[in-house]
Amino acid sequence: MLTKPNPSSTTLYSSPQEIESHVVRFIMAEKNIERDVFNIKINEMPEEILELNPCQSLPTLFDRGIVLYDLSVIMEYLDERFPFPPLLPVDPIEKSEKRLMIFRFTRSAGCWFELANIIETGSKKEADEARKILKSNLIELVPLFAYKPFFKSDEMTIVDACLAVLLWRLKKLEVELGAPGKAVTDYAKRLFARDSFKESLTDCEKEYN
Repeated sequence: MLTKPNPSSTTLYSSPQEIESHVVRFIMAEKNIERDVFNIKINEMPEEILELNPCQSLPTLFDRGIVLYDLSVIMEYLDERFPFPPLLPVDPIEKSEKRLMIFRFTRSAGCWFELANIIETGSKKEADEARKILKSNLIELVPLFAYKPFFKSDEMTIVDACLAVLLWRLKKLEVELGAPGKAVTDYAKRLFARDSFKESLTDCEKEYN
């Protein structure tokens, strides 16, 4: 078990291979946040932190005496607490649009994060169907991946952080986009080339590509 976190430090308790933890690690690296990151199993989390997370889930963020454990809450907290570089627009309409995208990709029924989880943990039939849906969804949005350097944006946002970690896992998930998905692949390569993305990878995640 880990000892209690340093109250003066921003501390992330992270799964070394789960997708949501990777999103947070990428955002923290992109913002160059001074941080302690512990890649652990849930039962290795300090007891006092675990008690403050009723979901007993990873990722869990400890900062300024508070414990945060929902992905969207963590992402927005980090963007407001460490405002440079900004990863959400200031304009409320644009910000709401990004929030809806994040909901669609990470939390809604049948979302891409859920499909990735089904591919890894479901039966062969469930995995094959999820793989087919995920590929179809990505190809369907090719024009949006090709539209601007980032997803519907000239600058990186937390939407890109969510998409990058998913796309990094496509080879492991056996999802082949082929020629029709070239715009998605090119977009992914731009994100993978960022120093912050490379820094965010754990040893096991490096093996996915």
